[in-house]
Amino acid sequence: MTVTHTWSYEETELAWLRAALAPSDDRPGHVVAELVPGGFAAYLRIFHRFETADGSGRTRRWRDLAQESGALFHGELSHHRLLGADGPDGRPLWQPVDGEPDAGSRQALVRALAGTTGGRPVFFGYDLALLVRGADGPAVRSSPPDRPESVRADMTDSHAYLVGPEFWWPQDRSWVVTSDYDLVSGYIGCSAEPAERILAEPGIEALPVTLRTRVDFSSDQLNRPSEM
Repeated sequence: MTVTHTWSYEETELAWLRAALAPSDDRPGHVVAELVPGGFAAYLRIFHRFETADGSGRTRRWRDLAQESGALFHGELSHHRLLGADGPDGRPLWQPVDGEPDAGSRQALVRALAGTTGGRPVFFGYDLALLVRGADGPAVRSSPPDRPESVRADMTDSHAYLVGPEFWWPQDRSWVVTSDYDLVSGYIGCSAEPAERILAEPGIEALPVTLRTRVDFSSDQLNRPSEM
């Protein structure tokens, strides 16, 4: 007998957030409003670093690869438009990290958002990344605002190869960070002041976007298609 589980947000800290997200519509692709609630003064795209495929741990920024490829660096840039991602053997030399920003970018986000929580806990939500691994339901953990890595370590200990968290938000819901498990960039909704700090933070590669900015891999309409 096959046992099925209903994926439910009821009585979880994720319920308010999922209810605030826009549903997919009939327009092509997907947009920021499906990932981050409306009502914030500013929205930013947080680019996940490219990592080399040779295991050396080297990373590259999107802006640098875009410059080398002759591509415009903008809020809907797709990694498929970056011609500099091919190695000499035809396999990708540089690959964007999907599901979560690198550790340095995560710590830079913690620094940029410091002071916005008043010392209150921050919630970390794991959603679809758990669903595809057969979990019974989403999970939400909380920690002091400066300790997200401890939550991440505990979750990855319990679920091998789990990426995330997919959502972060403070107790007063004054900002939301999301890193969809299947995307190569994260997005944040917040007020103007933390947005300015994030844009000025050297450890983060970010650009302003809107709720209607596309987030899917076919989003880029400003650069010509690559020849890959």
